[in-house]
Amino acid sequence: MRKQNRECLDPAFFDEVFSTAEDLCLAMHDGEFPYVIPLNFVRQGNCIYVHCALEGHKLDCIRRNPNVAFTLCADVTIHREKSTTYYKSLCGTGRAVIVDDPAEKGLALDALAVRYAALCPTPTPDAALARTGVVRIDIVDLVGKRKLPK
Repeated sequence: MRKQNRECLDPAFFDEVFSTAEDLCLAMHDGEFPYVIPLNFVRQGNCIYVHCALEGHKLDCIRRNPNVAFTLCADVTIHREKSTTYYKSLCGTGRAVIVDDPAEKGLALDALAVRYAALCPTPTPDAALARTGVVRIDIVDLVGKRKLPK
């Protein structure tokens, strides 16, 4: 990292950003160019869970190459007078796994529902488990960066 004074490797900082960021941008391999999409997410320990359809481009990319990258940010404030931006962010890499186990899928979907205060029933009904895909990202590397007002 070029500006070492902005790097943050504190697990408490990671927890803060994971808990306050609204979405996560996931980058996958897609041939010549990366494929990046914003997603709802929930972190459980050293894993991130996202939900999806049972088929589609994201799952095709993961099946071809499970190595992914992600980024998320929180508390972004643009200070126009100073021509700067204040933020807290995380960037990481991981390995994506398509979750087949109904118990793990249910726990992930219930955690997503709680995180986003969804009005769907919990525990997740079997019919919803059957029609919803879940991807687990096992975090390999994680680094934080922040720029705070002085």
